[in-house]
Amino acid sequence: MDPFCRHKCSVNPHSTQFTADKKSNEVGTVFSNLEVIRTTMRNKMYKKVYGFGVSALCVSIFFSCSKNITPVDTAKNKVQQETIAAADSLETEKVVRAGRSLSIDTLQHPLDSRKTEVWKRDADYNLKVHDKVVRFYALNDYRTKWLGEYAPNSFYQKFTELVANSVSYGLVPEDYTITGIEEKLNDLYTKQPLDTAAITALDIQISERFFLLTTHMMDGKIRYPGNGAAIWIRDTKQNDRTSDVFALAETIEPEQLTASITKLQPAYEQYQKLQKALEHYRTLEKSEPVALTLNTSVGKIKPEDKNLIIPLIRRKLALTDLKVYAMPVDSVSGKMDSLRYDAELVSAIKWFQFRHGLEPDGIIGEKTLKFLNQTFKEKANIIALNMERLRWLPKDKYNDNYIMVNIPEYKLRMIENQKEVFNMRVIVGAPGKPTPVFNDAVNHIIFSPTWTVPTSIIKEEIIPRLRKDSSYYTQKNYAFFKNEETIDPAVESWKDEEINPYKYRIVQQPGPDNSLGLVKFGMPNKMNIYLHDTPNHSLFNKTYRALSHGCVRLDEPALFAEYLLRDQKGWNKATVQNAMKAGTPTTIHLRKRYPVHIEYHTAWVDENGLINFREDIYGHDRRQLEQLYPTDKASAVAGI
Repeated sequence: MDPFCRHKCSVNPHSTQFTADKKSNEVGTVFSNLEVIRTTMRNKMYKKVYGFGVSALCVSIFFSCSKNITPVDTAKNKVQQETIAAADSLETEKVVRAGRSLSIDTLQHPLDSRKTEVWKRDADYNLKVHDKVVRFYALNDYRTKWLGEYAPNSFYQKFTELVANSVSYGLVPEDYTITGIEEKLNDLYTKQPLDTAAITALDIQISERFFLLTTHMMDGKIRYPGNGAAIWIRDTKQNDRTSDVFALAETIEPEQLTASITKLQPAYEQYQKLQKALEHYRTLEKSEPVALTLNTSVGKIKPEDKNLIIPLIRRKLALTDLKVYAMPVDSVSGKMDSLRYDAELVSAIKWFQFRHGLEPDGIIGEKTLKFLNQTFKEKANIIALNMERLRWLPKDKYNDNYIMVNIPEYKLRMIENQKEVFNMRVIVGAPGKPTPVFNDAVNHIIFSPTWTVPTSIIKEEIIPRLRKDSSYYTQKNYAFFKNEETIDPAVESWKDEEINPYKYRIVQQPGPDNSLGLVKFGMPNKMNIYLHDTPNHSLFNKTYRALSHGCVRLDEPALFAEYLLRDQKGWNKATVQNAMKAGTPTTIHLRKRYPVHIEYHTAWVDENGLINFREDIYGHDRRQLEQLYPTDKASAVAGI
């Protein structure tokens, strides 16, 4: 399985190219020899009209006065128009049409005090964008980047292409488009005299949109991914970067802009795979029949059954797999039987179930039908959302060795030197007790642990059970304390509805029935979330394993302990097994902390190049998609 390994990509703000070229080029134009080109063009124009001698005189007079000409002079405007007309067939047409970049009057447009309101959904993004705009224009000698004297330049054209292509990053072009900008540009450049203040103001607005796009590409568009009990902790401190500022400032040729910006995306291999999958599903989206919806109330469809929706299923899978699933032939009549659930289609359904985390039994049930009913647009959006989640990862997150738990996949992976050593099944928090998405580290192991019952479980589970059977927990090796004094739960009165659970402390002693099993892997977080064994290993045989109170239960805890202790003297398979069965708590502090990344990916591309989807067990997909694509109405089956 692809462990989402990354390769670092950095931009050096002090590169030779930047320091050498920043001042020698006016970044608002393509060429630095613009005046030489203009002179040549003027000479050609005057030769045609007056002949060589007259043109030479005119050029001489023109240059003798050029130092006193201002951008608003009527005479110069006339020359500009004539020059443009004469240059229509020349390769330098775009340069002449755009003209030189303009100087931004920082007194008229004080950038530091300018209020940026480019992203109404989150003020923090406005502050980020504002800071980047200020830094960029300082690096650019306070000159326009996108708009020239006479017209938008080639950088502006590349910017519009980047905005249109933002769909390939899973983003929305409308977020980075200035309403009515083409009309504004037309008005600005046809109005006489030229309103340079308005042009520079619009250039700043374009830069704001540009840096909003790059900020979303680098750090993500969704600021607050969690909701209530569904905790999702983003480490945003490490994402406060300005590599996009230097990338734009260092880009001298417009043709280089796309390549410079593409490098700002996450460098994870998984991101690149998802981007290709997104392109594939956006293509499928265009060819999908609108009415291809399956009835989910048909009951289970087993191999060789006949059902009216089988032709629709066959067609849906044909679109997904880009393969024709032929109708079977009836063995008696010899005719095509479109309603029969034949072996070839059963095999295709099994693969479909496997890729969606379902039991690959070939039986078409409610969940299989729900996944089949997801439109290609919905799946493309889910792919884009999972690309977004990769942007939230701190850029130095993955070192050579780490532990990753993917909640919707119910799987833990141990990564060493950026390669998977082993993986195992896990049980995660139930929807009502969701496992948080966060980063931490295992720093100690407790063999034969005790379990101090959280107050919430005392209130919601233990006291209600004691009201039915006060002797139940004495059979489970629990010790009860009230106001820190030992009590017998069998003689304590639990009938009082106003009973205060905070007066009680309940501890389960070590043993095979302990809820933490025989070993616990401690992590120093305030949420009291950790990894541990369990006395009920039969639950790992279920495909749906969102069953815990929030902690992560491991299917092979002994293997995990052996690996973490492999470099510590005196520990091996036998000593680990003995410590687990000792019946006395033993704490072992690890020599080095092992980073743990508890994540939530509902779409990824596996090592075989297959796109996988998983059930949105906590509803994160639905809530986050409403932020990523706020104009799209949430589907009844989005995220399942």
